[in-house]
Amino acid sequence: MNPIRSITEGAILAALYSIFLLAVFYLPILGTLFMFILSIPFLIYVVRHSIKKGFLLLIAALFITYIIGSVMALPLTLMFASTGMVMGYIYSLKKSSFAILAGGSLSFLINFVLLFIITIVFFNINFIEDTKKMMYQSIEAAEKMVTALGQTTTDQFKLMYESVELISYIVPSGMVMVSVGLAFITQLVGNQILNRIHFSVHPFPPIREWHFPKSMLWYYLIVMILYMIGVEQGTILFTIVINFLIVLEIIMTIQGFSFVFFYSHRNNYSSAIPVIILVVSLLLPFLLSIIRILGIIDLGFDLRKRMKRS
Repeated sequence: MNPIRSITEGAILAALYSIFLLAVFYLPILGTLFMFILSIPFLIYVVRHSIKKGFLLLIAALFITYIIGSVMALPLTLMFASTGMVMGYIYSLKKSSFAILAGGSLSFLINFVLLFIITIVFFNINFIEDTKKMMYQSIEAAEKMVTALGQTTTDQFKLMYESVELISYIVPSGMVMVSVGLAFITQLVGNQILNRIHFSVHPFPPIREWHFPKSMLWYYLIVMILYMIGVEQGTILFTIVINFLIVLEIIMTIQGFSFVFFYSHRNNYSSAIPVIILVVSLLLPFLLSIIRILGIIDLGFDLRKRMKRS
């Protein structure tokens, strides 16, 4: 491609990134939405040119970030720029939609881990412990208020303290879920833009076709048994078990929703029905448990294959 054109496009995308970044910094609520598309300029540039030229855009973006924000804002640009470049490179290889999602998720996750380590080692800032302290203070204030009104504190406060303590153990699974969510939204937006510039992309298959490997069920059962047996809180094994349990429960829930969409499509129900079930289930936790059980049954007994044969 003409080098002048690549430079021009790089300048346009760098300017676009600076607008997104300004929105993130100076628009309190709306800025959060712009954070989900910070990777897009880098993704598009790498797809249209190459990952080598993408590093030039990264350097320009870091310079812009330093001017707009400060040195403290540079990790933000590094995180979203590197992820956009990784996803753009995988797009250019014509890989599947789930391969792109996996690459973007892994990139975000690595950046989160590095950022967490850097803030602790070099800046002596632990966001987890600081968050826990703030939550403890809020609970203590509420407990004192209840006591001042002449009421006795209940076990509810004890459960609240235990829930706060659990935060430090579930950080890994939280990072995984946030990474996948960010990568997924980035990919959805990227697909729309790349389609408009006539770049062939592999869209996600319909939800009814999503199906996890059967091995996930065995992992889930093993982790569930370990959790039910009881692992001492505070140990490394407890941290591993609780995080795997959370991630695997989400996988089983997604499997369950996939079956709901499959069943609805097979029986020619309105497409609105599975969507309503999904939304209501997210609002009512006990329904999520039913969906999760449905996912376990579907994965364990190959319900879809059995239904197709009948």
